[in-house]
Amino acid sequence: MSRNILSTIIGFLLAGIVIFLTVRLYLPFFQPIAWAAVLALFLHPVNRMLRKLLKGRRGLAAILLCLAFIAFVFVPLVFAVTSLTSQAIDLLTEIKTRLEAGTLIVSLTPNPEKYPRLYSLGRFFFERLEIYQKDIQTALLSAASAAGQFLLSRGTTIFRNTVNLILQVIFMVFTLFYLFRDGELFVAGIKRLLPVSEEEANRIVEKVQQVIEATLYGSILTALAQGGLALLIYLILGVNSPLLLGLLTALASFIPLVGTAIVWLPIVIGLAVSGSYIKAAILLAYGSLIIGQIDSLIRPYFIGGRTEIHNLFIFFSILGGLKFFGFLGVFLGPILVALTLSILEIYRQKLIEENNARIAGSGDY
Repeated sequence: MSRNILSTIIGFLLAGIVIFLTVRLYLPFFQPIAWAAVLALFLHPVNRMLRKLLKGRRGLAAILLCLAFIAFVFVPLVFAVTSLTSQAIDLLTEIKTRLEAGTLIVSLTPNPEKYPRLYSLGRFFFERLEIYQKDIQTALLSAASAAGQFLLSRGTTIFRNTVNLILQVIFMVFTLFYLFRDGELFVAGIKRLLPVSEEEANRIVEKVQQVIEATLYGSILTALAQGGLALLIYLILGVNSPLLLGLLTALASFIPLVGTAIVWLPIVIGLAVSGSYIKAAILLAYGSLIIGQIDSLIRPYFIGGRTEIHNLFIFFSILGGLKFFGFLGVFLGPILVALTLSILEIYRQKLIEENNARIAGSGDY
């Protein structure tokens, strides 16, 4: 083996080791860095406008944006999640208590004076299930206990990891500040590192930014629509804390598959347990046919239409992203698909150019 080949192999090995160690070095901070990058790209137009208002003071604009993020996004989000967990635990505790006392079926039976027809229908239904009542009660009690324990364990885990959560948020805000202030420099450096021409690098960066904006704008538009529709029905039905529940419904719209049902379905159960059967039926139908369907209409069309990526690829990229990256995968999944398609498109263009050059050369005699 010649000395040049040996030197090349050793050089590649050393470079691989250095890159591997560098990735391992930053891997524990992947979540806060990735969230900061997504938010910085999303809020780039706001950052640019704020810089103009502040006459080019990039540092001051970055500080103000970070403070606004903490005040208007992070604090309300923590409050909403805490409130939702507390209400869910209270509802499950009430259901479990009634199951243990054997009064759940009685409480679900409509009042014969107010709802005579519903009372007859309910009695007919429960009489048919009477022979299975013990098994059903045992199954429901087990499910309620398991759900309550899950929520309590999640709450305990969150409380136990409060210090870690606070550190993650601090790292994210710290990164966000520098991305707001020096984001253009970072993007320019990434473009120079890409092994493609400047035009192709610009195309890749623009595609990624387009996907992030479409994903975030589509998700936020869907959340606003579902939260607004939910708030309307909560006000009409006279549900307690309609504004808070509307906010929680909007936040729940970011969760695929389950979505807003994680908020309005417990309310349906609570209304039924309290004897408000008409309201429970109205909310169940409204939530299933209107609130739930908005997500399937707006999000795929908005995201797929702007990114020029088929809705099927968007759907599975979000699910796959959730599996590998958690909630962050809602945004990273489509970004990775966009990067893959951009690379394939660049490769296809190079093949076409080489093929055209070969044809032109073969015809030149």
